[in-house]
Amino acid sequence: MSANPSSTQQPLWTSDTSKTNPTIITDIDSATHRIQSVFRDLKSIAPEDANTLLKLFSSEIKGVQNDNTLLLEKTVQLLSSQPATSGIGKSLTANFVNTLWNALPHPPGRSLGEEFRYRDADGGNNNIRMPELGRAGTAYAKSVKAERAKKKNLPDPGELFDGLMRRGDGEKGFKGSPTGISSQLFYLATIIIHDLFLTDHEDMTKSKTSSYLDLAPLYGCNQEEQNAVRTFEDGKLKPDCFSSKRILGFPPGVGVFLIMFNRFHNYVVGMLAQINDNSRFQKPKPEAEKTAFDKYDNDLFQTGRLITCGLYVNIVLKDYVRTILNLNRTTSKWDLDPRVEETKNLLNNPAAEGVGNQVTAEFNLIYRWHSAISPRDEKWTNKEYAKIIPNKNPADVTLPELLRALHKMEAELPSDPSQRSFADLSRLSDGSYDDESLVSIFQSSVEDLSGAFGATNVPPIMRSIEILSILQSRSWNMCTLNEFRKFVGLTPHTSFADINPDPVIGKKLKEFYGSPDDVEFYPGVVVEKTKPAVVPGSGLCTGYSISYSILSDAVGLVRGDRFYTTDYTPESLTNWGYNEVQFDTNIDDGAVLYKLVLRAFPNYFEGNSIYAHFPFVIPQVNLEIQKSLGREGLYSWEVPKKKADFLTVNSWEECRGILDNSIDWKVTVGPEIAILTSHESITSSKTIDPPIPPFCLAGDDPINSTSHSLVTSSFYNLPTGHAHKHDQGNPDWSTAITQFYTDNVADLFEKHKVVIPNFTASNKSNENDTNRKTYRIDLVSDVANRIFTRFAAGIFDIPLKLGMGNTVDVNLKTDTEDGYTEEQLYLALSICFIFIFVNLDVTKSFAVEQEARAVAKKLGGILLEDSKEGILGEVVEGFKEKLHSLVNDGKTERTVEKGVEKEKERLSLKGYGKEMVNRCLEGGKKIGWGTERVVWEQILPTSAAMTANQSQLLSQVLDYFLSPAGNTHLPQLYTLAHENTKEADDLLLRYFLEAARIHASVIVFRLYDPPQTVTPNSTISSGSPTHQSTPHTTSEPPSQPNTKITITTTTNTNTLPKPPPGTVALLDFPLAHQDPKIFPEPEKVDLERDLDTYLMFGWGRHACIGRDAGLKGMVSVFRSIVGLENLRLDKGMEGVGRMGTGGAEKGMKTVDTVLGMGYLDAELGAVGPFPTGLRVVWDE
Repeated sequence: MSANPSSTQQPLWTSDTSKTNPTIITDIDSATHRIQSVFRDLKSIAPEDANTLLKLFSSEIKGVQNDNTLLLEKTVQLLSSQPATSGIGKSLTANFVNTLWNALPHPPGRSLGEEFRYRDADGGNNNIRMPELGRAGTAYAKSVKAERAKKKNLPDPGELFDGLMRRGDGEKGFKGSPTGISSQLFYLATIIIHDLFLTDHEDMTKSKTSSYLDLAPLYGCNQEEQNAVRTFEDGKLKPDCFSSKRILGFPPGVGVFLIMFNRFHNYVVGMLAQINDNSRFQKPKPEAEKTAFDKYDNDLFQTGRLITCGLYVNIVLKDYVRTILNLNRTTSKWDLDPRVEETKNLLNNPAAEGVGNQVTAEFNLIYRWHSAISPRDEKWTNKEYAKIIPNKNPADVTLPELLRALHKMEAELPSDPSQRSFADLSRLSDGSYDDESLVSIFQSSVEDLSGAFGATNVPPIMRSIEILSILQSRSWNMCTLNEFRKFVGLTPHTSFADINPDPVIGKKLKEFYGSPDDVEFYPGVVVEKTKPAVVPGSGLCTGYSISYSILSDAVGLVRGDRFYTTDYTPESLTNWGYNEVQFDTNIDDGAVLYKLVLRAFPNYFEGNSIYAHFPFVIPQVNLEIQKSLGREGLYSWEVPKKKADFLTVNSWEECRGILDNSIDWKVTVGPEIAILTSHESITSSKTIDPPIPPFCLAGDDPINSTSHSLVTSSFYNLPTGHAHKHDQGNPDWSTAITQFYTDNVADLFEKHKVVIPNFTASNKSNENDTNRKTYRIDLVSDVANRIFTRFAAGIFDIPLKLGMGNTVDVNLKTDTEDGYTEEQLYLALSICFIFIFVNLDVTKSFAVEQEARAVAKKLGGILLEDSKEGILGEVVEGFKEKLHSLVNDGKTERTVEKGVEKEKERLSLKGYGKEMVNRCLEGGKKIGWGTERVVWEQILPTSAAMTANQSQLLSQVLDYFLSPAGNTHLPQLYTLAHENTKEADDLLLRYFLEAARIHASVIVFRLYDPPQTVTPNSTISSGSPTHQSTPHTTSEPPSQPNTKITITTTTNTNTLPKPPPGTVALLDFPLAHQDPKIFPEPEKVDLERDLDTYLMFGWGRHACIGRDAGLKGMVSVFRSIVGLENLRLDKGMEGVGRMGTGGAEKGMKTVDTVLGMGYLDAELGAVGPFPTGLRVVWDE
């Protein structure tokens, strides 16, 4: 067909078409109009509007808006000022609407509906808009479209296994993990895999478990299975049980992993019940209806599950994935955590959270990691196959035979998990398994090197399973290996050598498939070449396709789970639960698996055991790793073993007898003091006991006695009338202490008391007095903690920063290296005290040690520098200059200067501290100890041993007198506090000691280590002779707590227990102080008791050196507080004392532990040995 000449047009640039083409004329007019419109719009924008536009753009870039600038209102002003025809105005309005829309999710991802509060047993309701998404019993999804036509004659699955996958015979045929990964990692992988994939053998397209990481192998895949594993009492699981029957077909290390989660769950719900967060878990009264108890049990169980799953997902991300990426070989704090908080802005659109998940057939096949089976586990599997299919070589078992045998085995297992046999172990009377057997399985699993990924490394015993996998892949019409790689964004393989450079494997692949594009997805992902070890980057060393895919899957699994993202909050888990499973990058760079191991087996692991902290790598390789990082000295390399039983002594006579007998009964805190007082970096293994330091509390040798004399003469035994050059008005040291505490109590009350507005004082006789006010203060955080911290700072010449509420409110940074605020110094001294004396929770002991090491290093450095250069004066002078710069007139300047000088005197105990430190240094020189040694080995531990415990004791005494049990004494105490006589002071002392006897929680440990062999007393059962310096106990688990040998009161005070050498005795002072033989009617306050019967300050050689000074200080503060008019608990403190009893009592928030009371912080988020708050009110 010819072209029409009339249609021929000249090029635009060769003719003037504007005259003949109306379309072009219209376009030009339109463009001109738009340009003119833009200029008109720009003219309408005032300078302030231009500034608003800049701020709008900046907020879009940052993703946050500073509403203090009134940007919203100014935006409205800008938009409203534009002409109706303004193009810019319309565009800005549209953008404004979009911004407001994007400020909130549409629809919201969370709900107040009760059905969405907890995880469903079958995984449903995870996505509140699509409740069926990911529910157990639904079909597998499929991601990749299979477009390549399949060959009609695919390779025989058995030949594929024999030619590409089968491991060679003997040790030479096994290829171990190139990075030293242990079988323990793959036991967790097994749990994860069976958490997500449980193919229904009656319908192979469906999964019987949910698509979420919800610990279904432990809790069950549906309500029926979940019910079978629950006790329906107090939220607990049946002891040492797990739901999954299939897990019993795996090496017992997998089951032990689940048992550890079981124990953690039961520990968690026990703590939740005690803490009873804001009455969230209020136990019904006995006469309540069953529905109330059912709700109580279910709330505990479901919250416990959320918390336990929180630890589970943190283990997956912080231990498992870190090892996969070889991050465990670095000191990097980074990890692949899909929960990273992102800000939506112009440059970033965060990935969706909590949208749900649906597992796919592709990943069902990817996670068949049989190459990783170790020779040990291969042998175990062979034995199990021989049991279920006897009289036949396990490697020759056919697929139909295997399936029939497995189905029969599973059908014969009891439906009640507590009735099933596990690892040939026998249950104890309480239903639990023996700890020693479980620990042995765990230990051997950590020491067992796993297999490497790649071709020809699958054990022969897995032949039938692998044949089933290949057939299953074909029945699902899976894509090819290259199709999968293209789908996930990887380059396709172009040759068989690219799939696997091993010429033997490449040749076989070519024989089986002919073309790289025809290689099936499975077994392609098994025989593909593996990645090399890269630090960091590649630790699992999987096939190339698997490596990328499993990371993508991990992100999706966690990011898509509502309970790990939008609903993973302290609100859902409780403050305590959220904190309990949280990671800390200062500990193992964020790894958390040690929490699970140590909580399950506290009596078999030291807090720093390498087996607990890094069990995903075999110990030999771990030693190489930690040496390369300079950290090998932080960990214990001993194999787990049962700790020595400790002996509980609750008789007053025997407690004092043991304290008196330092020949046979030694102190136990020497190693801890040695760690803190060593100012050299510790690189050697901690399994080698450090030498006992020459500090008085660290041992019972002559050098410790020398230390006792030095510390006593330097800081406490000042003769009466001792004059100080800066203290002409107070020549008596005892008087100086009293004056110090009197002045500081008044100062602290003035600074921290708060007027309660619109509150009528309860004193009716003065209700018309308009000058009367009611005040509130926290006696622990505002008074007790601060005042004893100030005393320690004064005694040991520790520089305290002014400001931050200490003296003058100057805005100073709190993270400077020189000096401390009061809060900082209290925390520093407290953590040192905890590490030395009460670091008893093995799960937290390692974290406490690391923090104490860091604190001691800083504090020791400050003390040393101060002792050499007199840094306190320089600090105060520096602050004086800063204060001078804030004022303009000379009168104010002189006032400030006087204030600072007064503060300097108060902080330094009017100069006593400097002189006492100098006296200690001089005394040290006389016995050959230099300045550095005296500071680190004498002053540092002395300061750590005297602050937190005094605050604790005073707080406990006040808590008693403010409680219903003791508040009847308050009127008499008020009277005595205002008499100002020696007789009144003596009575106040007796009141104080009686309250301490009744309410204090002091315990002491002693090691039985006689100088010669002693035949054990026949009344004492045998225990392990292992020497143990620091015993650890917890409330629950373990299933078998340390054996407690209780000694009854004897009439012969010279008769002391003679247990096996190496036994550690716990001297239970709270019980000893209730001994009716010494304290008749022990529950009553009796002011006539013998003052020498109180043991809370110790007795004998290691009695508290500063007892008299400490008592004088505590009683002085006590007098000031009980002298407040109408002193009473703040309303917020009523009913929170004993949280586990449902708030029936009043006072400080406590929970019960094996070793006495543990104190909750104000947020009910953490438990520690020291009180954190006691708010009171009073009238003035």
